[in-house]
Amino acid sequence: MTDTLPPLLLGLFRELKADGVPVGTRDYLDGVEALRLGFGQGDRAALRDLASALWGRSDEERRLIGRWFDVLPPPDGALIATIDDELDARDATTDQAIASPAAATTRPAAPTPASGGPMPGAAPGATVDTSAAQAARARVSFAATREGSGLPIPRLASAPQIGEDYVLNPQPLISPRDMAVLWRRYRRSTRHGPRTEMDLAATLRERCRRGLLCRPVCRPRRSNSARLLILADASPSMDPWRPFLATLAASLPLGRLARAELRYFNNQPRRQLYATPNLDEPEDRDEVLRRHAGAALLVVSDAGSARGALNRRRALQTADFLADARRFFPSAVWLNPMPARRWAGTTAGLIAHGPVPMLPIDAPNLLRAIDILRGTK
Repeated sequence: MTDTLPPLLLGLFRELKADGVPVGTRDYLDGVEALRLGFGQGDRAALRDLASALWGRSDEERRLIGRWFDVLPPPDGALIATIDDELDARDATTDQAIASPAAATTRPAAPTPASGGPMPGAAPGATVDTSAAQAARARVSFAATREGSGLPIPRLASAPQIGEDYVLNPQPLISPRDMAVLWRRYRRSTRHGPRTEMDLAATLRERCRRGLLCRPVCRPRRSNSARLLILADASPSMDPWRPFLATLAASLPLGRLARAELRYFNNQPRRQLYATPNLDEPEDRDEVLRRHAGAALLVVSDAGSARGALNRRRALQTADFLADARRFFPSAVWLNPMPARRWAGTTAGLIAHGPVPMLPIDAPNLLRAIDILRGTK
Protein backbone atom coordinates (compact mmCIF):
# COMPACT_ATOMS: atom_id res chain seq x y z
CA MET A 1 0.00 0.00 0.00
CA THR A 2 1.39 3.41 -0.98
CA ASP A 3 1.40 6.51 1.17
CA THR A 4 -1.11 8.33 -1.06
CA LEU A 5 -4.81 7.99 -1.69
CA PRO A 6 -6.03 6.19 -4.81
CA PRO A 7 -7.28 8.48 -7.61
CA LEU A 8 -10.96 7.93 -6.75
CA LEU A 9 -10.58 8.96 -3.11
CA LEU A 10 -8.08 11.71 -3.98
CA GLY A 11 -10.58 13.24 -6.39
CA LEU A 12 -13.30 13.00 -3.74
CA PHE A 13 -11.03 14.66 -1.16
CA ARG A 14 -10.37 17.59 -3.51
CA GLU A 15 -14.06 17.90 -4.31
CA LEU A 16 -14.94 18.06 -0.60
CA LYS A 17 -12.32 20.79 -0.08
CA ALA A 18 -13.73 22.75 -3.02
CA ASP A 19 -17.26 22.48 -1.54
CA GLY A 20 -16.09 23.93 1.77
CA VAL A 21 -16.12 20.69 3.79
CA PRO A 22 -13.59 21.10 6.66
CA VAL A 23 -11.28 18.20 5.77
CA GLY A 24 -7.56 18.65 6.24
CA THR A 25 -4.23 16.92 6.49
CA ARG A 26 -5.30 14.75 9.42
CA ASP A 27 -8.32 13.45 7.46
CA TYR A 28 -6.11 12.70 4.45
CA LEU A 29 -3.66 10.71 6.59
CA ASP A 30 -6.54 8.87 8.28
CA GLY A 31 -7.69 7.71 4.85
CA VAL A 32 -4.21 6.47 3.94
CA GLU A 33 -3.89 4.64 7.27
CA ALA A 34 -7.34 3.05 6.93
CA LEU A 35 -6.47 1.72 3.47
CA ARG A 36 -3.16 0.38 4.78
CA LEU A 37 -5.01 -1.52 7.51
CA GLY A 38 -7.32 -3.15 4.95
CA PHE A 39 -10.46 -1.05 5.21
CA GLY A 40 -12.33 -0.10 2.06
CA GLN A 41 -11.01 -3.08 0.05
CA GLY A 42 -13.06 -5.13 -2.37
CA ASP A 43 -15.43 -2.85 -4.27
CA ARG A 44 -16.66 0.72 -4.65
CA ALA A 45 -19.30 0.23 -1.96
CA ALA A 46 -16.56 -0.47 0.59
CA LEU A 47 -14.67 2.67 -0.51
CA ARG A 48 -17.86 4.68 -0.29
CA ASP A 49 -18.56 3.45 3.25
CA LEU A 50 -14.98 4.21 4.27
CA ALA A 51 -15.09 7.75 2.87
CA SER A 52 -18.46 8.39 4.51
CA ALA A 53 -17.19 7.15 7.88
CA LEU A 54 -13.97 9.20 7.73
CA TRP A 55 -15.07 12.45 6.10
CA GLY A 56 -18.86 12.64 6.45
CA ARG A 57 -19.69 14.48 9.66
CA SER A 58 -23.20 15.53 8.70
CA ASP A 59 -26.02 14.31 6.49
CA GLU A 60 -25.19 16.92 3.85
CA GLU A 61 -21.53 15.86 3.70
CA ARG A 62 -22.53 12.20 3.41
CA ARG A 63 -24.87 13.12 0.56
CA LEU A 64 -21.96 14.86 -1.20
CA ILE A 65 -19.86 11.71 -0.85
CA GLY A 66 -22.73 9.57 -2.13
CA ARG A 67 -23.26 11.77 -5.17
CA TRP A 68 -19.55 11.59 -5.98
CA PHE A 69 -19.67 7.79 -6.20
CA ASP A 70 -22.98 7.83 -8.09
CA VAL A 71 -21.84 10.33 -10.73
CA LEU A 72 -18.50 8.67 -11.51
CA PRO A 73 -19.08 5.48 -13.53
CA PRO A 74 -17.11 2.37 -12.57
CA PRO A 75 -14.02 1.73 -14.72
CA ASP A 76 -14.21 -0.63 -17.66
CA GLY A 77 -13.38 -4.27 -16.88
CA ALA A 78 -10.88 -4.50 -19.75
CA LEU A 79 -9.01 -1.50 -18.40
CA ILE A 80 -8.79 -3.09 -14.96
CA ALA A 81 -7.51 -6.32 -16.49
CA THR A 82 -4.82 -4.44 -18.44
CA ILE A 83 -3.68 -2.62 -15.30
CA ASP A 84 -3.58 -5.90 -13.34
CA ASP A 85 -1.50 -7.59 -16.07
CA GLU A 86 0.96 -4.67 -16.04
CA LEU A 87 1.28 -4.82 -12.26
CA ASP A 88 1.81 -8.59 -12.35
CA ALA A 89 4.55 -8.21 -14.97
CA ARG A 90 6.27 -5.53 -12.89
CA ASP A 91 6.08 -7.72 -9.76
CA ALA A 92 7.58 -10.64 -11.71
CA THR A 93 10.48 -8.46 -12.86
CA THR A 94 11.09 -7.31 -9.30
CA ASP A 95 11.04 -10.90 -7.96
CA GLN A 96 13.52 -11.97 -10.65
CA ALA A 97 15.91 -9.17 -9.71
CA ILE A 98 15.73 -10.13 -6.05
CA ALA A 99 16.32 -13.83 -6.85
CA SER A 100 19.55 -13.12 -8.81
CA PRO A 101 21.73 -10.92 -6.56
CA ALA A 102 24.87 -11.82 -8.51
CA ALA A 103 23.65 -9.84 -11.49
CA ALA A 104 23.16 -6.83 -9.27
CA THR A 105 26.71 -7.06 -7.88
CA THR A 106 28.35 -7.21 -11.29
CA ARG A 107 26.33 -4.35 -12.74
CA PRO A 108 28.54 -1.27 -13.32
CA ALA A 109 27.76 1.80 -11.27
CA ALA A 110 25.74 4.39 -13.11
CA PRO A 111 27.35 7.80 -13.36
CA THR A 112 25.79 10.67 -11.49
CA PRO A 113 23.67 13.26 -13.30
CA ALA A 114 26.51 15.76 -12.88
CA SER A 115 28.76 13.65 -15.11
CA GLY A 116 26.26 13.71 -17.92
CA GLY A 117 25.55 9.93 -17.85
CA PRO A 118 22.24 8.16 -17.49
CA MET A 119 20.28 8.20 -14.25
CA PRO A 120 20.08 4.98 -12.18
CA GLY A 121 17.52 2.67 -13.73
CA ALA A 122 17.73 4.33 -17.16
CA ALA A 123 18.37 2.32 -20.32
CA PRO A 124 21.99 2.06 -21.55
CA GLY A 125 22.87 4.91 -23.81
CA ALA A 126 19.97 7.03 -22.65
CA THR A 127 20.52 10.66 -21.68
CA VAL A 128 18.95 12.45 -18.78
CA ASP A 129 16.17 14.89 -19.60
CA THR A 130 16.74 17.71 -17.15
CA SER A 131 13.85 19.79 -18.50
CA ALA A 132 11.43 18.25 -15.99
CA ALA A 133 13.71 19.07 -13.06
CA GLN A 134 14.14 22.61 -14.32
CA ALA A 135 10.39 22.99 -14.87
CA ALA A 136 9.79 22.10 -11.22
CA ARG A 137 11.59 25.24 -10.12
CA ALA A 138 9.23 28.12 -9.39
CA ARG A 139 10.24 31.60 -10.52
CA VAL A 140 9.55 34.20 -7.87
CA SER A 141 8.97 37.82 -8.78
CA PHE A 142 8.42 40.84 -6.55
CA ALA A 143 5.61 43.27 -7.17
CA ALA A 144 6.67 46.80 -7.93
CA THR A 145 6.75 49.14 -4.96
CA ARG A 146 6.04 52.84 -4.71
CA GLU A 147 6.69 55.44 -2.05
CA GLY A 148 4.72 54.68 1.09
CA SER A 149 3.25 51.43 -0.22
CA GLY A 150 5.13 49.15 2.18
CA LEU A 151 7.10 45.96 1.57
CA PRO A 152 6.42 44.26 -1.80
CA ILE A 153 5.17 40.71 -1.39
CA PRO A 154 6.87 37.91 -3.42
CA ARG A 155 4.56 36.23 -5.90
CA LEU A 156 4.99 33.18 -8.11
CA ALA A 157 5.53 34.11 -11.75
CA SER A 158 4.24 30.67 -12.80
CA ALA A 159 2.85 27.65 -11.00
CA PRO A 160 5.59 25.07 -10.31
CA GLN A 161 5.10 21.60 -11.77
CA ILE A 162 5.16 19.45 -8.65
CA GLY A 163 3.92 15.88 -8.77
CA GLU A 164 2.82 15.84 -5.12
CA ASP A 165 -0.35 17.11 -3.50
CA TYR A 166 -0.34 19.29 -0.41
CA VAL A 167 -3.38 20.27 1.63
CA LEU A 168 -2.55 23.40 3.64
CA ASN A 169 -4.79 24.61 6.44
CA PRO A 170 -4.32 28.20 7.65
CA GLN A 171 -3.49 28.58 11.33
CA PRO A 172 -4.91 31.90 12.60
CA LEU A 173 -3.25 33.76 15.45
CA ILE A 174 -6.50 33.47 17.39
CA SER A 175 -9.89 32.03 16.44
CA PRO A 176 -13.01 34.24 16.09
CA ARG A 177 -14.58 32.46 19.07
CA ASP A 178 -11.60 33.14 21.35
CA MET A 179 -11.51 36.73 20.14
CA ALA A 180 -15.22 37.13 20.96
CA VAL A 181 -14.55 35.81 24.48
CA LEU A 182 -11.83 38.46 24.87
CA TRP A 183 -14.23 41.20 23.79
CA ARG A 184 -16.75 40.06 26.39
CA ARG A 185 -14.05 40.57 28.99
CA TYR A 186 -14.04 44.22 27.96
CA ARG A 187 -17.04 45.44 29.96
CA ARG A 188 -18.18 48.72 31.51
CA SER A 189 -21.44 47.97 33.26
CA THR A 190 -23.84 50.89 33.61
CA ARG A 191 -27.55 51.17 34.31
CA HIS A 192 -29.72 52.86 31.75
CA GLY A 193 -33.03 52.27 30.05
CA PRO A 194 -36.46 51.37 31.48
CA ARG A 195 -36.76 50.58 35.18
CA THR A 196 -37.50 46.86 35.07
CA GLU A 197 -35.25 45.44 37.82
CA MET A 198 -36.30 45.49 41.47
CA ASP A 199 -34.03 47.49 43.80
CA LEU A 200 -34.24 45.50 47.01
CA ALA A 201 -32.33 47.96 49.22
CA ALA A 202 -34.36 50.95 48.02
CA THR A 203 -37.59 48.97 48.44
CA LEU A 204 -36.76 48.14 52.09
CA ARG A 205 -35.85 51.77 52.82
CA GLU A 206 -39.13 52.94 51.31
CA ARG A 207 -41.05 50.35 53.38
CA CYS A 208 -39.34 51.46 56.60
CA ARG A 209 -39.88 55.15 55.84
CA ARG A 210 -43.53 54.99 54.84
CA GLY A 211 -44.66 51.93 56.76
CA LEU A 212 -46.72 50.99 53.74
CA LEU A 213 -45.44 49.91 50.36
CA CYS A 214 -47.70 50.24 47.36
CA ARG A 215 -45.20 48.90 44.83
CA PRO A 216 -41.48 47.94 44.79
CA VAL A 217 -38.79 50.40 43.78
CA CYS A 218 -37.28 49.48 40.39
CA ARG A 219 -34.14 50.50 38.57
CA PRO A 220 -32.67 50.00 35.06
CA ARG A 221 -30.81 46.79 34.33
CA ARG A 222 -27.05 46.74 33.98
CA SER A 223 -25.70 46.61 30.43
CA ASN A 224 -22.32 46.84 28.77
CA SER A 225 -21.62 50.42 27.71
CA ALA A 226 -18.05 49.75 26.47
CA ARG A 227 -17.27 51.29 23.10
CA LEU A 228 -14.28 50.55 20.89
CA LEU A 229 -12.62 51.96 17.77
CA ILE A 230 -10.08 49.74 15.97
CA LEU A 231 -7.66 51.24 13.46
CA ALA A 232 -5.95 48.51 11.41
CA ASP A 233 -3.02 48.83 9.04
CA ALA A 234 -3.88 47.44 5.58
CA SER A 235 -0.57 48.20 3.87
CA PRO A 236 1.28 45.48 1.87
CA SER A 237 3.61 44.75 4.79
CA MET A 238 0.55 43.60 6.77
CA ASP A 239 -0.54 41.08 4.12
CA PRO A 240 0.61 38.05 6.19
CA TRP A 241 -1.76 39.15 8.97
CA ARG A 242 -4.83 39.79 6.82
CA PRO A 243 -6.51 36.67 8.35
CA PHE A 244 -6.10 38.22 11.81
CA LEU A 245 -7.72 41.44 10.62
CA ALA A 246 -10.58 39.36 9.19
CA THR A 247 -10.90 37.66 12.59
CA LEU A 248 -11.17 41.06 14.25
CA ALA A 249 -13.95 42.09 11.87
CA ALA A 250 -15.85 38.80 12.31
CA SER A 251 -15.59 38.76 16.12
CA LEU A 252 -16.73 42.32 16.84
CA PRO A 253 -20.48 41.58 16.41
CA LEU A 254 -20.08 38.65 18.83
CA GLY A 255 -18.44 40.73 21.57
CA ARG A 256 -21.68 42.33 22.87
CA LEU A 257 -20.10 45.75 22.98
CA ALA A 258 -22.26 48.84 23.05
CA ARG A 259 -20.56 50.08 19.89
CA ALA A 260 -17.55 48.92 17.92
CA GLU A 261 -16.13 50.00 14.58
CA LEU A 262 -13.16 48.89 12.50
CA ARG A 263 -11.39 51.34 10.18
CA TYR A 264 -8.29 50.86 8.02
CA PHE A 265 -5.29 52.99 7.07
CA ASN A 266 -2.17 52.65 4.94
CA ASN A 267 1.11 52.55 6.94
CA GLN A 268 0.00 55.29 9.35
CA PRO A 269 -3.29 57.07 10.14
CA ARG A 270 -3.20 60.15 7.98
CA ARG A 271 -6.06 62.48 7.08
CA GLN A 272 -8.38 59.71 5.89
CA LEU A 273 -9.49 56.35 7.21
CA TYR A 274 -11.15 53.64 5.12
CA ALA A 275 -14.08 51.28 5.60
CA THR A 276 -12.52 48.23 3.88
CA PRO A 277 -9.06 46.61 3.87
CA ASN A 278 -8.86 47.47 0.16
CA LEU A 279 -8.82 51.13 1.25
CA ASP A 280 -12.23 51.97 -0.19
CA GLU A 281 -14.87 54.40 1.11
CA PRO A 282 -12.62 57.04 2.68
CA GLU A 283 -13.77 59.20 5.59
CA ASP A 284 -12.16 62.11 7.34
CA ARG A 285 -9.99 60.89 10.21
CA ASP A 286 -10.91 63.63 12.66
CA GLU A 287 -14.59 63.03 12.03
CA VAL A 288 -14.17 59.35 12.94
CA LEU A 289 -12.28 60.26 16.11
CA ARG A 290 -14.93 62.76 17.21
CA ARG A 291 -17.70 60.25 16.56
CA HIS A 292 -16.08 57.75 18.93
CA ALA A 293 -14.96 60.24 21.59
CA GLY A 294 -14.91 58.62 25.02
CA ALA A 295 -14.43 55.10 23.63
CA ALA A 296 -11.26 52.98 23.76
CA LEU A 297 -8.77 52.95 20.88
CA LEU A 298 -6.99 49.87 19.52
CA VAL A 299 -4.36 50.25 16.78
CA VAL A 300 -3.09 47.19 14.86
CA SER A 301 0.05 47.69 12.78
CA ASP A 302 3.61 46.42 12.41
CA ALA A 303 4.74 50.09 12.53
CA GLY A 304 7.56 49.43 10.08
CA SER A 305 9.08 46.50 11.99
CA ALA A 306 8.17 43.98 9.26
CA ARG A 307 10.58 45.75 6.91
CA GLY A 308 13.17 46.37 9.62
CA ALA A 309 13.41 50.02 8.58
CA LEU A 310 13.74 53.17 10.63
CA ASN A 311 11.71 56.16 9.42
CA ARG A 312 11.96 58.99 11.94
CA ARG A 313 9.50 61.15 10.04
CA ARG A 314 6.88 58.41 10.21
CA ALA A 315 7.56 57.97 13.92
CA LEU A 316 7.10 61.70 14.61
CA GLN A 317 3.88 61.86 12.56
CA THR A 318 2.52 58.80 14.35
CA ALA A 319 3.41 60.30 17.73
CA ASP A 320 1.51 63.47 16.80
CA PHE A 321 -1.52 61.40 15.83
CA LEU A 322 -1.43 59.48 19.12
CA ALA A 323 -1.16 62.73 21.08
CA ASP A 324 -4.25 64.06 19.29
CA ALA A 325 -6.10 60.77 19.78
CA ARG A 326 -5.51 60.81 23.54
CA ARG A 327 -7.76 63.87 23.71
CA PHE A 328 -10.67 61.74 22.48
CA PHE A 329 -9.85 58.33 23.97
CA PRO A 330 -9.19 57.72 27.68
CA SER A 331 -7.42 54.41 26.98
CA ALA A 332 -5.47 53.18 23.96
CA VAL A 333 -3.31 50.17 23.02
CA TRP A 334 -1.13 49.40 20.01
CA LEU A 335 -0.94 45.73 18.89
CA ASN A 336 2.08 44.79 16.79
CA PRO A 337 2.03 41.35 15.08
CA MET A 338 5.84 41.27 14.93
CA PRO A 339 7.65 39.89 18.01
CA ALA A 340 9.05 42.50 20.39
CA ARG A 341 12.66 41.53 19.66
CA ARG A 342 12.17 42.79 16.09
CA TRP A 343 11.16 46.31 17.16
CA ALA A 344 14.61 47.55 18.16
CA GLY A 345 16.19 49.87 15.61
CA THR A 346 12.93 50.28 13.64
CA THR A 347 10.10 52.81 13.56
CA ALA A 348 8.15 50.54 15.89
CA GLY A 349 10.86 50.90 18.54
CA LEU A 350 10.41 54.68 18.57
CA ILE A 351 6.60 54.48 18.66
CA ALA A 352 6.72 51.91 21.47
CA HIS A 353 8.38 54.52 23.72
CA GLY A 354 5.48 56.91 23.18
CA PRO A 355 2.36 57.50 25.28
CA VAL A 356 0.48 54.44 23.95
CA PRO A 357 1.70 51.00 25.10
CA MET A 358 2.70 48.64 22.28
CA LEU A 359 2.17 44.89 22.76
CA PRO A 360 2.87 41.86 20.56
CA ILE A 361 -0.07 39.71 19.51
CA ASP A 362 -0.29 36.56 21.61
CA ALA A 363 -2.75 35.21 24.17
CA PRO A 364 -1.21 36.78 27.33
CA ASN A 365 -0.72 40.18 25.72
CA LEU A 366 -4.22 40.19 24.25
CA LEU A 367 -5.57 39.75 27.78
CA ARG A 368 -3.32 42.55 28.96
CA ALA A 369 -4.53 44.77 26.12
CA ILE A 370 -8.16 44.23 27.14
CA ASP A 371 -7.31 45.11 30.73
CA ILE A 372 -5.62 48.33 29.57
CA LEU A 373 -8.67 49.24 27.51
CA ARG A 374 -10.82 48.70 30.61
CA GLY A 375 -8.64 51.14 32.51
CA THR A 376 -6.76 48.49 34.52
CA LYS A 377 -3.07 49.25 34.05
